[in-house]
Amino acid sequence: MSEASSYDGRRFSFRTEREAPLVPGDVVLIDTGTRERYAGQVLEHAVTDTGELLGLGAVLTCLDADGHPTRGVRRPFAEASIQAATVDLLVSMQQSAGAAIPVGTWRSGHLETPAHLKAQGFNRHTFLCGQSGSGKTYALGVILEQLILATELRMVVLDPNADFVRLGETLPGAPEEVAQRLRATDLRVLRAGTSGSDTLHARFSSMSPRSKAAVLRMDPVADRGEYNTFMRETADASRHGLTSLLDTLQRGGPDQIALAQRIENLGVLDWEVWAKERPSAVEIIDSGTRITVMDLGGFEDPAEPLAVSLEVLDSLWANRGSRTPTLIVIDEAHNVCPAEPASTLAAAVTDRLIQIAAEGRKFGLWLLLSSQRPSKLHPQVLSQCDNLALMRMNSPSDVEELAQLFGFTPPAMLHAAPSFAQGEVLLAGGFVPAPSFVQMGARLTQEGGQDVKVPVTKVP
Repeated sequence: MSEASSYDGRRFSFRTEREAPLVPGDVVLIDTGTRERYAGQVLEHAVTDTGELLGLGAVLTCLDADGHPTRGVRRPFAEASIQAATVDLLVSMQQSAGAAIPVGTWRSGHLETPAHLKAQGFNRHTFLCGQSGSGKTYALGVILEQLILATELRMVVLDPNADFVRLGETLPGAPEEVAQRLRATDLRVLRAGTSGSDTLHARFSSMSPRSKAAVLRMDPVADRGEYNTFMRETADASRHGLTSLLDTLQRGGPDQIALAQRIENLGVLDWEVWAKERPSAVEIIDSGTRITVMDLGGFEDPAEPLAVSLEVLDSLWANRGSRTPTLIVIDEAHNVCPAEPASTLAAAVTDRLIQIAAEGRKFGLWLLLSSQRPSKLHPQVLSQCDNLALMRMNSPSDVEELAQLFGFTPPAMLHAAPSFAQGEVLLAGGFVPAPSFVQMGARLTQEGGQDVKVPVTKVP
């Protein structure tokens, strides 16, 4: 016999037998014996010396007479029966929440049903986390594919390892309607070192004065003399390119010459990232491109991908008044917004992301960040995330940090992360109807980067 009670209508305690275990994450049906029925979820459990299973759970929603979620009032109950949810209830919960983006299989107890995400749940920031080998990049690819197919979101993907450069190329056997939809999508992949219009470039003359100064590694306090000279020289020439600026400075006095020497010594003028006569990434995005994948690898100087990222993020923020729904996807996000920026340029990029994380939601600028560990990301960015996708995570300290940051996620579900199989993920937040254990589904498009396999000796 399994029974439950609740003193506030929000949390419930339950008692059941070992033969019918209910474990953290399981969705349950609570029947009070009157007209009130509820869907709930097990949060924690423990086994007594007598073999009984005791636990606590959360009341998720009221159910109508047909078992569908409704906006009824959750009331306390002294005694109710409790049993594992049916597949119909899991399906109904997703439908009532508007979760219609398929991403894999939702596992609750012994049940499995297709798992769906809520498109409107992406109007808040999302953090995808998992250690190397957990399937994190693959899972991010599944989510991006489905968002492309199911929404009209504009996306800007900062891709440091070329993992998503083939996002528009369907796999053999993919449904023809998927291939057609992707072919009809305005998707541009910008790379370093390529010819033609699909090159990844920044335009120095279009950057803000503060961002230009960051490119030149100038701190307004530590380098106050050169910084002040730079600001005065560019105050009336906001469209100054590096070459013309250098020519002007070399004809000036000692302060100007010192600034010219900084530019020459840094070798900034020789960076491959500068657009010159070619279109910049900002200009391509502003032309109306819906999906822009920026392959940040391939530059010789590690500051170059930061420079183009900064110009793009600055532009998105400057144009926030247009309220164009935009998902900013940053894979290996610790490379772009690290917990401790190592340079003036890295700090400028991080500061812009902090601003977008704090204020971007109301303007339609939403972040989807992917990283191996929460401690690698800047805390002021990570703390603004309201959705969590957690894959295998062996480090107890990382799991504890996630428990503190994402208090809406049941701790017992978080602590299951070390035992996750490859591709298994815990989803929690506004993009799912309830915290869920999900096995990610199959990719529809080609993976841009794959693990290198160990060569083995062939036995004759």
